Amino acid sequence: MGFILHQQGDLTGCERELRHAVRLAPDDGAAEFALASISFRLGNEAEAEAATCRAIAKGMDDVHSHQLLGRILGKQGRFAEAASAYRKAVRHDPSSLQAQRELADLVWMLTGDLAKARAELDVAPQTHEIIAITVRLLQAAGEDEAAYALAAARAERDPTLNVLAARAGLRIDPQAADRHLGAVLPSVPPGARAKAEIEVDLALGRITQAVRRSEALHAAQPDDQHATALLATAWRLAGDPRYHALYDYDRLVKTYRIDPPEGWNSLASYLGDLSLALDKNHGPLTHPVGQSLRHGSQTPRALADYPDAAIRALFGAIAPLIRRHITAIGTPDQTYKIASAWSVRLNSGGFHINHIHPEGWLSSAFYVRTPSALEGIEGALKFGEPGPPTSPVLREDHLVRPEPGMLVLFPAYMWHGTVPFSSGDTRLSCAFDIVRQR
Repeated sequence: MGFILHQQGDLTGCERELRHAVRLAPDDGAAEFALASISFRLGNEAEAEAATCRAIAKGMDDVHSHQLLGRILGKQGRFAEAASAYRKAVRHDPSSLQAQRELADLVWMLTGDLAKARAELDVAPQTHEIIAITVRLLQAAGEDEAAYALAAARAERDPTLNVLAARAGLRIDPQAADRHLGAVLPSVPPGARAKAEIEVDLALGRITQAVRRSEALHAAQPDDQHATALLATAWRLAGDPRYHALYDYDRLVKTYRIDPPEGWNSLASYLGDLSLALDKNHGPLTHPVGQSLRHGSQTPRALADYPDAAIRALFGAIAPLIRRHITAIGTPDQTYKIASAWSVRLNSGGFHINHIHPEGWLSSAFYVRTPSALEGIEGALKFGEPGPPTSPVLREDHLVRPEPGMLVLFPAYMWHGTVPFSSGDTRLSCAFDIVRQR
């Protein structure tokens, strides 16, 4: 009954029935594990942790239980315990991709030590997927040449890794990246290499071919934000005026200033409380793997999960500005939801690499605290500079200078990043991905 209710989307009913199942079969570890999983999804973390420990004690001492325990502990900020649980998971099954990735990511964020983060990966079976996880970890650590060397060496033995090697080699040797794509097996679906082919075209200055391929990909996948970003880059290189319609900064990128939420008599007092709440939740972590930020940290939970009044008030403060922006860009249907929200704290030298938000419709940056006395364009939010390399090189063509209390809204397909800054102060911001509700 619990599983049926789960399939119907009644998670609360599912949890109720699974709790009853545990009472009826107190020695059934699988029932405990199922209860733990649904309790975790519902945010009942204390119950999820207790049920997972009971499941392990009742015979579910396997990769899945320890991996779930690692996620529960990590979400609570108990990072050392979470790492221990993930290590038990990978020792039960060294080939588990999820457990290996989550362990490597957590150890990297805790230590910033590449050798420690990849220790279990290096002794795992060197499958296609394990190599991909290791390459991604090397790139997060700034070891781009090592990432490409690993991917290229493994691709010589396993041709299925040629797409990975091509993408890893874009900045190192685009000619070699092109050769890797030429060696892709015919059995690899064209869609799996389509974006890599466009990126190689952009890097080698094959502009006409990049336009043709980008237009075909965008026609096939019009809602794919990455495909739209690649098309915009190809059009910009080709001098196509359609680029300026996609990157119409005057119409599509706007800045707003929030009003202090109810309960605060000034914006400064609200931002001070919000800073305290966010700093408390950032903890000791360094930047996560697979994200755009460098030399900083990201909150380990979604902002909506935090009970702090100042964090919760932010959602109400930005809502009227989002609706105003949707009207300003000419979208008649204002039905939307915030799909994800997080906070980033950048240290001196910190920045975001150029990226897009593939899961969003609109993206945002809300600035809580900015360093003072920056020089020139230090710390600026920049638009238009592509993530992949291009020939000729394209630079940013729009800048926004952050200020505390400022909300910036823009299309999720726009390439954006930040200029590094040097300061004894940290920069604190929040970001949201906004999607249309259909």
